[in-house]
Amino acid sequence: MGGGLSLTSKEHNNISERVTDILDNLTHHYKRHYCFHLLKHLRRKHTESSEPRPLIQRADVLPHGVIITEGTLPQCMDGIWTHCHLQVCSNFAVESRNSREVFEGGWSCKTELVLSGSHICTSIPEHCALVCEMCQHVTGKSDDRLACWDCPTEFPVLIQHPYGNPVCLATGSCEEQTRWANILRAAARHQSSALCREDSPESRAFLDAVLSMKKLRGRFQAEAYPIGCEEEVLAGMVMEEMKSYLKETVFPRICTYRSRRRKTWIKLLSEVYKAAKCHVNAAMVGLKEELSLYHLSMKKRISAGLHQAGPLQDHLANAITEDTYEQMLRCLQLAIIPRLPRTLQEVAAPVCDGFASIWEYFMETCDDIIDVASTNTPEKDVKKELLTLLDSLGPDKSRMWECLDRLELSLEAREWLQDTWRVRGEIWRPLLLRAQDALYKVVNMCAKMFWRQVLRYQCFSSEPAHLTAVLCRVRDKVVKNLESELLVLRSESILEATLRITLPAFEQGVNKRACASYF
Repeated sequence: MGGGLSLTSKEHNNISERVTDILDNLTHHYKRHYCFHLLKHLRRKHTESSEPRPLIQRADVLPHGVIITEGTLPQCMDGIWTHCHLQVCSNFAVESRNSREVFEGGWSCKTELVLSGSHICTSIPEHCALVCEMCQHVTGKSDDRLACWDCPTEFPVLIQHPYGNPVCLATGSCEEQTRWANILRAAARHQSSALCREDSPESRAFLDAVLSMKKLRGRFQAEAYPIGCEEEVLAGMVMEEMKSYLKETVFPRICTYRSRRRKTWIKLLSEVYKAAKCHVNAAMVGLKEELSLYHLSMKKRISAGLHQAGPLQDHLANAITEDTYEQMLRCLQLAIIPRLPRTLQEVAAPVCDGFASIWEYFMETCDDIIDVASTNTPEKDVKKELLTLLDSLGPDKSRMWECLDRLELSLEAREWLQDTWRVRGEIWRPLLLRAQDALYKVVNMCAKMFWRQVLRYQCFSSEPAHLTAVLCRVRDKVVKNLESELLVLRSESILEATLRITLPAFEQGVNKRACASYF
């Protein structure tokens, strides 16, 4: 690797070999987990009632290409400041277009920003702390400044991907900075929870396959949820496996000034990550075709034998449970149950606080909507005011993020969970992002439901008293839906977090006792 940090053929081969190894192992684990989740899915589909599912269990229907915010502003990418046009679409894809490239090659010339796992911050000291964390092993002078820190305005919005060069937007005011930071945080949250949100046999099998591989390889904390889409998850695994090699072999031989070592390390990570994603994308094309055929084959076989497979699965589960009953019971009594009340308290407190604040926020918005009807204003103004109020529940609003941020654990809770269960940030953060995404999804769907119900009545030209009555009926119906959705989601969030925190200790305890019984 030369001074320009272009990867050599040897390093590309190293990345390609690691991608091949990971995908070979992934295929084996994926097929095993897919059969289990497909059988579970088909059994549930065969036995579930005809009642409509909660909103949070329905697939996302996000229109592609609809722009929710955009603007032209100075942007620093790959260490170069240029004027770019930034767009955030309704599916939370973030597209950046350099004005010169668009002029030469057309509107299709764009860079799509990968925000899964990224941190969004609004101050140079905060971003400096992130860089120091990324470069803990790098020694160099403290004046090793990054180009993105030379923001031409006082209101930067910085994006830091775990394996990417930083991106900085130079906004023109505090209000614009807050708006862009909020919408980019929403995009990062949405992209980070892509696989978890899909909730299909395929996505669940992929997640379980990745977790199984992490446990067997012993390089990762296996309980941490993968973040991003399939290709990003696999590229991240490649990076984790290559980090030691990059630190010990590649980085020391790169010729660079000591004052530029942090910049060089970040650039190295960025180049290797880009190469890893390219290799993963190419390899995934053939793998997806293979797995697609496997899906069709397994669906036919399991559907045909569903009446036999279901009881057999229950029989095996019962047999395994009976065989390890003593170990499981003793582990629960000694290692789990004594610490469970405090664990539930620490997990439930921020979840309940966040959900309560969202409820209050939505009810206040509904009250403001009802107040609009009491004023004698033209039909056009009523529509505009209602849309403005419903838009106040959007992902770029500070009040929304104040509510969503309440789901975060307190410092005391994080320290206690770390000491008690060895829970670190890489476990909690994906759970937080997933809970925030699900909670916002419910609020957004209820806001849309409110608007659709109001349009059905065609009441904007009515007298204020009639309009108020209609809006009250709509509010009551929507609030009833919101209440039921929040109850389900709150319980699921607390349960999932508690299981994710305690399950590793339970598995470890049962395995130790099971092994000890044979010696």
